[in-house]
Amino acid sequence: MKSVVQIPAYNEPATLPRTARDILNQPVPEGHTIDVEAWVTRSEDESGCCSTMNAARSVEGLTPYEAPKGKLSARNAAHEHAVREGYDAFVSWDADAPPLSDRTLSALVTALEGESVVAANSVPVARGNDSSVLGTAVDAFSAVEEAVFPHINGQAHAITTAAWEQVGPFDESIDQTDMRTVRGEEEFGLIRGLRSIGKVVKPPEARVFNDPRRMYCKFPIGEQPPYCETRGIADNYGGRTGKE
Repeated sequence: MKSVVQIPAYNEPATLPRTARDILNQPVPEGHTIDVEAWVTRSEDESGCCSTMNAARSVEGLTPYEAPKGKLSARNAAHEHAVREGYDAFVSWDADAPPLSDRTLSALVTALEGESVVAANSVPVARGNDSSVLGTAVDAFSAVEEAVFPHINGQAHAITTAAWEQVGPFDESIDQTDMRTVRGEEEFGLIRGLRSIGKVVKPPEARVFNDPRRMYCKFPIGEQPPYCETRGIADNYGGRTGKE
């Protein structure tokens, strides 16, 4: 199986290289080839794009592309590129969601070999390898949310290109500056489309970091914090303590 990991990035010069290197260091399962790409969106003053693009270019083995503005537009461009290049599957992987297991990438792509499987969901974990109160609370909330409102996890997921050709592209006419609206299209709408044509599985080893600050972006009241749009995370991955 020929797959590609696509990392959308906007103003993430610190986190993108480290997440990309973590992904590039993941073992590739036998019978698979996996390329890794960064899709960098230009910021308003262009400095964010240039620093993030330069950071992407500094990572050996990572192929950078300039992406259009808007998260959905960026992902549409990346996914259509995967179709044109003849990939069997793609893994969409956020720059602020490094793998927490050495088997994360392998679990995502090999899951697609299952009968009627069209997508594989990641397992976002906020507390990493520690037991912080905030991380534990976020993980508990996420578990309840997923049980009540099933969705594709934006942190990381794998989709066959054949399935994407049936359910894509994302609707770019919506307000792409509002992450709650984007999430409705990118996560909730996508899983409904995928489940209408096949199975969506969730390999337990596909663990990725879930920045607790994402929780604020999900609440339907009040003004969104700036990072809900930029997704910029602190140098320590917002509290990540390492991977197993």
